[in-house]
Amino acid sequence: MSQSPNMRFPQMSFVGIDGVLVRFAAQVSTDANKAALAFHAHISKSEGRGILETAPSLTAVFLKLDIESDLNAVLDHIRAEMMSRDWFETLNQQKRFWRIPCSFDGPQLREAADLANVSETQAIAEITASQTRVLTLGFAPGQPYLGNLDVHWNIPRMTGIAHNVPAQALVIALRQLIIFTNATPTGWRHIGQTAFKCFDKDRAEPFAFQAGDLVQFEQASRSEIDALQGDTLGGARLEVVS
Repeated sequence: MSQSPNMRFPQMSFVGIDGVLVRFAAQVSTDANKAALAFHAHISKSEGRGILETAPSLTAVFLKLDIESDLNAVLDHIRAEMMSRDWFETLNQQKRFWRIPCSFDGPQLREAADLANVSETQAIAEITASQTRVLTLGFAPGQPYLGNLDVHWNIPRMTGIAHNVPAQALVIALRQLIIFTNATPTGWRHIGQTAFKCFDKDRAEPFAFQAGDLVQFEQASRSEIDALQGDTLGGARLEVVS
């Protein structure tokens, strides 16, 4: 990322008596997400200097403060770090790039395609051509929010709930994709199936993804996905790119 975030940002606001939120945009964007992740990587090095904990979200970083410390000094430190832009240097580091097989045969693929005003064939072509980023992890261990797709994929969640979408399913809403860690109810539309385990407690690294990873899906048949269920990463391939 070569340009700076919107000049109105970053902004700092208080959350309760011991929290600070540093925001990088009012809406989700790739630039704001990159800035939030970079600032989190930078400011987390300050933990133990009046900052007890840090956590990134899609466009912001939450900092939990030690209320027994000199809060004025801690806040001055956070403001200085926000404005220093030193953390910008981390934005162009090498990235991890995942290629993940997926069968696009989910029960709501046609509905999602109709909402995006494309055919099912076009939907599959567009999604498999897209390099998405892990914007954040959450809701379940290691579960990624992947984005952003083109604007016509800004389709809403369902008004109802699908009660039993399986683990490793690919779902879509709001220009984002998710691979489910566990079987779960959801308002997101189920469009495909992977064999990829986002979280596996028996792996050396239980969380497969890191925030900022790049992800691209490759079309596969359901029989191919079924055959990959015993594979540690469900047929996914990981490489490091500049």
